Amino acid sequence: MRLGAWLLLLPLGCGPVQMSRAPHELPEPLGEARAGQQAGARPTSPQAMPPNFGAGEQVESVVSPKGRFRVHFSRVGLNAVSPADADGNGVPDAAEVVGQAYERVADFYVGLGFLLPGSDAAVGEDNGGDGLFDVYLVDFAGRADGAFRLDGCEEEDRKCVGHMLQENDFAGYDYPSFEAAVSILASHEFFHAVQAAYRPGLGSVASEGSAVWASERFDASLDDLEQFSSSYLSRTDRGLVLDPTGPAASFSYGAGVFFQYLGERFGDRAILALWQESLVSPTAPWYVLLDTVLRREWGADFDAAFTEFSQWNLSTGARARVDQGYARGGGYDGLAPSARTLPSQEADVRVTTASTRYFEVPGGSAEVLATYTLRAGEDPAKLHLLVAAVTDTQVLRVSRAEGSGTLSAKVDASDASQVIIAVVDGRHEGVGRYGTLCLTADATGAPCVDVTPGPKDPEDDDGGCSAAPSGLGWVALVLALLVLGARPKQAPRAVVVRRDAARTRSPR
Repeated sequence: MRLGAWLLLLPLGCGPVQMSRAPHELPEPLGEARAGQQAGARPTSPQAMPPNFGAGEQVESVVSPKGRFRVHFSRVGLNAVSPADADGNGVPDAAEVVGQAYERVADFYVGLGFLLPGSDAAVGEDNGGDGLFDVYLVDFAGRADGAFRLDGCEEEDRKCVGHMLQENDFAGYDYPSFEAAVSILASHEFFHAVQAAYRPGLGSVASEGSAVWASERFDASLDDLEQFSSSYLSRTDRGLVLDPTGPAASFSYGAGVFFQYLGERFGDRAILALWQESLVSPTAPWYVLLDTVLRREWGADFDAAFTEFSQWNLSTGARARVDQGYARGGGYDGLAPSARTLPSQEADVRVTTASTRYFEVPGGSAEVLATYTLRAGEDPAKLHLLVAAVTDTQVLRVSRAEGSGTLSAKVDASDASQVIIAVVDGRHEGVGRYGTLCLTADATGAPCVDVTPGPKDPEDDDGGCSAAPSGLGWVALVLALLVLGARPKQAPRAVVVRRDAARTRSPR
């Protein structure tokens, strides 16, 4: 595996992280411009940052069948495309495949009601020669395979246009074919251009997550959503509303699972309405936009949607059932809950905004009871507790609790091989909260009785699993992981207390 992909896939969350496809775009440390280079310059410009065409490389172009795209390529040099020309028309098949794919993608997004980017004729001389949307086929050297770059905006930070860079031949990449790779990149990267036609700058979770959804919606046989699913489902303790940085960037792609939930639960209109609302409220973050449209058009809100999404995620991987969640959830990597014993009582279990902590205990008991009690003084709003009896292949039943005070839910686990407990924070704004999680199969409920956590320690910060190191912190963390990665992980801090002798999917 290439070094860039290794760095992007290092496990930096609190739980195990499964391998997934590396992000399409160049990560920031590798994409920074050097002296004399311009990040926004077209790859045909001598001032362009890599990937770009060489000074002596002859660049040609071909217009797509419907005349909306101009594909730029070279026949000789580092960025050369395959010379194959099956129809003998003098144009490499690779360039024609790209143009045809972008036309199909554009037609599909128009059919869903999305705007297409406008002409780039006004961005200056370096606009590809005309007002068509430009796609440049260049060699990414294995570090990435595509990038949308912004050229300018009709209004401040709204109604923007740009151009596309795409891998020239996909040699050495993990795609089944050149055609499949082009379809994935065209549907994903061009959706960034569609986003820019509304409002760029909504953050990587909204940008990459909805682009992964768009690719899946365009063609469900493409495997991007499946490949990226573990980047979210193994890191659900991270806040969905917090854009990751550094090696954790793939989390934003994994967030495509959330946008897939929105599309299946509320329809394509939910994602379209979010981007339309971004023009109406030009400073609001994406999760506020989503909350607004869910309230206005579906009588729901972010909290209700995120909590149901957390329940749908129980039915992924081997436990997938169409009547309990995603239509194609069997192709997603399953959850990675933290193992606990029975009984156990654990203080300082933290949840942050728009996150879910999943725990797992053995089944087989008549009942398993879970309680979660916030520290004194913590805001109890939009906190939920799910307790699910499951087997290796299905979710049997789910019990749910919410409200103020201690949350308590129990489930019959006699026929279950495991019980999964989920502590869900459905807020889209705020800081992390701490509480005591207690799990038991004792008929009396002990030790989960009269749990009274102490007051919040003023020294506690809002770091935890969802805090991302910055600056040199990433470098130190990556080096530490490379050196110490072979050491066994320390067991979670928990107190095991032993007694002495004396979902069903919501209707649409």
